[in-house]
Amino acid sequence: MKSVIFFIVLMAACPLAAAEPSPPDTTTTEIPEMTVTAPGIPWGDGPVSDETLRARGGDNLAEAIEHLPGIAAVRRAPSAAEPVIRGLGWERVQTILGAVPLYGACPGRMDPPATYLTTLSTTRVSIFRGGGYAAFGPGATGGVIHADPDYERPAGAPTGMTPYLEAGYESAREGFRTEGGLFGGNRALDYKVGIGYRQFDDYTAPDGTVVPAGLKSTTANAAIGWRPGENMRLWNAVTYAKEKDIDFPSMPMDNIDTDFWVYNAGWRSEYDGGALTRLEVTGGFSAIDHFMDNSQKPNYKTMEAGTDAKTRSWAGHFHLDLEPGASLQLKTGLDVTSLTRDATRTRYIVASGDTFSDRLWPDAMQTNGGGFATLEIPMSATIRLTADARLDAVDSKARAADAPSVGGKTVREQYVRFYGPSAAETDRTETLGLAGLRLDGQFAPRHQYYLRTGISSRAAGVTERYYAFGPAPGGFQVGNPTLAAEKKWEGEAGITATCDKVVVALSGFYAEINDYILPTVIAVMDVNGDGNDDIVQGFENIDATMAGGELGIEYRPSDSLYLPVTVSYVRGRNTTGDRDLPEIPPLSGTAEVRYLAHHGTNTWLGFGVYFAADQEKIDLLFPENRTGGFTIWRLGLETEPVRGFSVRLRVDNLFDRLYNEHLTREALLPTGGLEAGQEIPAPGRNLNISARMEF
Repeated sequence: MKSVIFFIVLMAACPLAAAEPSPPDTTTTEIPEMTVTAPGIPWGDGPVSDETLRARGGDNLAEAIEHLPGIAAVRRAPSAAEPVIRGLGWERVQTILGAVPLYGACPGRMDPPATYLTTLSTTRVSIFRGGGYAAFGPGATGGVIHADPDYERPAGAPTGMTPYLEAGYESAREGFRTEGGLFGGNRALDYKVGIGYRQFDDYTAPDGTVVPAGLKSTTANAAIGWRPGENMRLWNAVTYAKEKDIDFPSMPMDNIDTDFWVYNAGWRSEYDGGALTRLEVTGGFSAIDHFMDNSQKPNYKTMEAGTDAKTRSWAGHFHLDLEPGASLQLKTGLDVTSLTRDATRTRYIVASGDTFSDRLWPDAMQTNGGGFATLEIPMSATIRLTADARLDAVDSKARAADAPSVGGKTVREQYVRFYGPSAAETDRTETLGLAGLRLDGQFAPRHQYYLRTGISSRAAGVTERYYAFGPAPGGFQVGNPTLAAEKKWEGEAGITATCDKVVVALSGFYAEINDYILPTVIAVMDVNGDGNDDIVQGFENIDATMAGGELGIEYRPSDSLYLPVTVSYVRGRNTTGDRDLPEIPPLSGTAEVRYLAHHGTNTWLGFGVYFAADQEKIDLLFPENRTGGFTIWRLGLETEPVRGFSVRLRVDNLFDRLYNEHLTREALLPTGGLEAGQEIPAPGRNLNISARMEF
């Protein structure tokens, strides 16, 4: 209510001028006649600049976008942040690199795909909040994070090559990161190549608890683009990451060794003077090999366990931009994607000498083919209507459903055991659809609004549908082949008001989700015959609602002072079970004062806060615990003392506050200084310094 009152007062203080005859731009917010170079906050859908991502810090893309308006993260380890957009996470948020949808290789979600990506592996990042995005295939009922690996210099860029070096240090985890490479090109070529390395150790929380947080990671990227003729471009990009010895206190195993490869290629032609304005063909593949074991867990002395898992995906896209009539723009295309996942866990029982092999993913495969169309219709000089439509067929298979499982049953027989006879049929082909309308307009030169409504759908993922019965965090888990596809309707409205010194962005949304796929407890039973009851988690379809919004304010009283504020809130309800949905972030936000201390060196000083309210709206059957609110302060300095050399210094958790995020999972086993079931505290006071030199 206070936010609404503030907005009304601001509008009264910001007189509305007559509308100018120019279409609105709702993807970026600019303040005319300002020369400040501090990165702004991306309020709406669309691109996030490299400068904004670097300024926000973080060691990967998931960490860099966390706490942007409407974005939170589930953490199963200090370095494994899985993005949650407006309360929806898991594979409802689709991460795409170039043309390829990315999926992790760990059945327990150790490796959310956004954590593999760094500023080294991408040149542009766009975030799309809300359900579905027509051009990127089905499945994104929560949103899309699209990273573009194609390095393309702006038109008219001079011929040349720029080597660079970057390094950083983090005190809480006694870690460092280094990166180096070069980028450049000439009239016909663009190229970029780089390699980076990160290494971090455990940290000690303010109460003295030692939290396992080790990590070693190597990343590499190369991209080259060629223009054989005017308005033509051929490009290739390869991304590689190797991760070793990553601690996961909330999981039964740790990440021992992972290799991540993605290759993308594309061809683009642009045309003048006809109905066809652009033709683009893109494609690529990804391969992830992941090995984890329990060698650093306390139960290793009685049971030695290791899991080999692999994920493969590929994609192809054909895209056309057309102008079928005066002022009309039609974007249409076809695409096909395929995903395969397989994982087997081996357990060696020390006392008996017996060895068991458990299928976790039964060589599962999902293939999707579909087409889309987006029509943009200018309704007037200041109003634009966009209509989206998409139709897909998704084919899912468990090719090893008859492989052995726990207790002498097959994988298929375990499905039937928990979900009934209909679960024996594991293969399924589904038709999915998407449709949406969006109205963008402006009612003054710098005052914009949008209205959006639409439906989207998502087939159950490989883990939700095909996880083979076996041990999992918190007990045991089994997928459900009978799951129906999620179907989401969402309505959203937003407004951005820009005055000479203030920008205010306000958005609100409401969604109804039929057949929401809910992870929940489906049985309590003695699975392993030790005389103790075990929790068996599975997946079921329920109906749910989501509601919330984001408020953002940027106040710039002068070129030297910049004050951004954000607040995000979402509430999720399981209307079938009349209880709250699990893993919903609490009301949270950020505020900062940034001061330009020296124009010549672009030296900024910052003092800011990140805050979160209590979260008592929880699902005890998930299960999850209530968490308390907190306020965390930080200091920062950014400067470029000489051209091409920049330094960033940040002190996080300035007052060494003990706290834990609601979406950080609890410790599973006693490890480090943690007890089983203990909330994992965040790092205490942390000095983070980095420097970058372009030669």
